[in-house]
Amino acid sequence: LILDEVMCGFWRTGPLFAFQHFPGVVPDILTSAKGLTSSFLPLGMIGLSQKIKEFFENEPLGWGATYANHPVLLACAYEVVKQNCLMQLDKKVARIEEVMLEEVDAIIAKHRSVLQGRVIGAFGCLDLINATGESLNMLGQALPPEALEVKRSMAEHGLIGLFRSPMMHICPPLIITQEELRELFRRINFVLNDLDRFITPPS
Repeated sequence: LILDEVMCGFWRTGPLFAFQHFPGVVPDILTSAKGLTSSFLPLGMIGLSQKIKEFFENEPLGWGATYANHPVLLACAYEVVKQNCLMQLDKKVARIEEVMLEEVDAIIAKHRSVLQGRVIGAFGCLDLINATGESLNMLGQALPPEALEVKRSMAEHGLIGLFRSPMMHICPPLIITQEELRELFRRINFVLNDLDRFITPPS
């Protein structure tokens, strides 16, 4: 079992790794990055089960990475993980999740341009739709006018984030305050107000 936790690892969903939401699930190989150093420095990781590790001890691939195990990067990762453990980041993310669930539920109820949304920990997403109730586009297709309106409005309202149309990801910094989180959602609502108007035919 190989699990990719590049985006969802290191407390993004609450526990240290997202697979810990599912009792009994233990990966043979785990990949991660981003939260390992809080993106201060570029570093990725691969975790292996003991059985797989021992296999490659005797059957090396003959492959390496130029900057693998760089001491500065590892020192950064050590400090980030240590400080996040000391500040009990899992409990902070649980409080973030409460606010995000409340705000996403309110967005779904309010905006005709939002089909559905989901939140786990500090990892959220909204699925945006057009005037006919269909997704704005398929991933990889050219952006339709509705998606361009979202991008324009995000810039106007000072939002920098991952908008991969038709999905609007909501992934705030894990150190965000409740006031900052509410402000984030206030601005998201402004963007969705603009999209609602854009897809509403003139009366």
